[in-house]
Amino acid sequence: NRQWIEYQQKYGGWRDKRMAQWIPRPVTNKCKETVQTIRAMFTTIALGVNVRPNGNDPKNVSAASTADDLAPVLYEVHDMDHCLSEFDFWLTTCGNAFVHVCLDYDMKHGMITISGQECQTCHTVTASTELLGGMPKCPACGGTEFAPAMDETGMPIETKQVKGAPTTVVLSPLELAFPNTYARFADLPYVVRLRWRTRRYFEKHPTLKAMVNDIAWQKAPDNQSLQMFRSLAMHNDLGVASSYADSLQAQSNEEGIPEYEVSMKPTEKYPEGLVFRVIGDKSPKILHLEDTEAIPGPLPYKDAEGRPLFTYAHAGYEHVGGRIWASGALDPIIQKQDQLNQLDSMILLIIQRMSNPVWLEPKGAEIERLTGMPGLVIKWNPLTVGGNAKPERIEGMGPHQSLFTIRDQYLRDIEELTGTFDIMKGAKPAGVEAFSAMQLLVERSQARFASVFKARGKMFRDWFTFAIELEREFGPDERTKPTLEPNKSWTFETFKRAQLSGSFTIIVEDGSTT
Repeated sequence: NRQWIEYQQKYGGWRDKRMAQWIPRPVTNKCKETVQTIRAMFTTIALGVNVRPNGNDPKNVSAASTADDLAPVLYEVHDMDHCLSEFDFWLTTCGNAFVHVCLDYDMKHGMITISGQECQTCHTVTASTELLGGMPKCPACGGTEFAPAMDETGMPIETKQVKGAPTTVVLSPLELAFPNTYARFADLPYVVRLRWRTRRYFEKHPTLKAMVNDIAWQKAPDNQSLQMFRSLAMHNDLGVASSYADSLQAQSNEEGIPEYEVSMKPTEKYPEGLVFRVIGDKSPKILHLEDTEAIPGPLPYKDAEGRPLFTYAHAGYEHVGGRIWASGALDPIIQKQDQLNQLDSMILLIIQRMSNPVWLEPKGAEIERLTGMPGLVIKWNPLTVGGNAKPERIEGMGPHQSLFTIRDQYLRDIEELTGTFDIMKGAKPAGVEAFSAMQLLVERSQARFASVFKARGKMFRDWFTFAIELEREFGPDERTKPTLEPNKSWTFETFKRAQLSGSFTIIVEDGSTT
């Protein structure tokens, strides 16, 4: 609701327009109404996928069937209801939104204990998680006989590691950077994910806590996009900091440091891709998490054929040829919104200055004060000025009707530019009574959003592709899906990770994008 602002290139930020204090600054927020209407339409869409086997091999058919039945389970595991809600917000307001599917190594997911195994041939201690396969081999000598490793006191050698959980992260255009010289997202050689890490995060991390005293902590990031993203938490719908946010100002100034995670696609130098993280703006440092997250290192996820996975997906609201960044729903109405606010300001000025009735007091009427209070007694001398000294009330003149006609035209222009007509907001158009006619109007109004429906569907297909590949590689050996039968009894369907070893193709379910 804070729209009387202007961008200052010199300072690289927004500030209030310089205007006289007596000029009203009303805001009729049609932008928010547009966003609410479009997000409500997106929320009613139940996106779905179909998994088809690649060929008639029974192994592929079984894997496709299992993956298809596993789709609603993974939907819940990745909390896609919340993710899609956030995704739709950025998609509508900024025109672009991204998803990143990954294993989240966060302390909130808990810790796991990894036991050490000692090779009986060369006595090399190896973590049990590195000994994979039916006949694991020692990485040093190739031996196949192992025993639990013991320390000097006879206690088992164990290490604690943060537990990774499959996670889908929605990223805004303020959190993902990439070169703008490419026309398509699929052609990007790399992306950079921006984060702000607090000092507390490093102090609680089992590996990074050793770096706390060596980091040059900052109060705020130097990157402008990250500054804007962090400032969103300190504002309310009125565009100003709330009293609750003011009380937390000390916490907002907590020391931290920006983190830049670079994900690079396979190249000649790095045939399996590359992932690394850099912290700091002025004296950057590379984070070494080889033991826990295999960073720096190759892209950590691979598909069934062993190819590295670049687990980022993008959707644009209205595609613009020749560039990755798409146009948003609010882009065509920004000028109309500004004109509407200026017109409302003019109407308020007319009401304040011209619509209020005033008193006409002739000179010499000897009237002491006109307060306008009810029951006011006005004393005047009828003998002065030839008997023409009687005070008169002059009615005010309201805004001309043409101003309201122009205002209605602005509102219609906004609806036509965004495609959010009355029928989409739940209002029945005048003169339309038949349900079939209203249904036809809904279908015609939603035809404006065909491109964004396709973009959301493609994003969902890419998301499920990444999610099922992470499930094949890092998921539990078995998942159970409870189903409530009509007779109020529960049945349990079991999915085994070994059943996903076939080859299949994922497509968006026909008709599920609208």
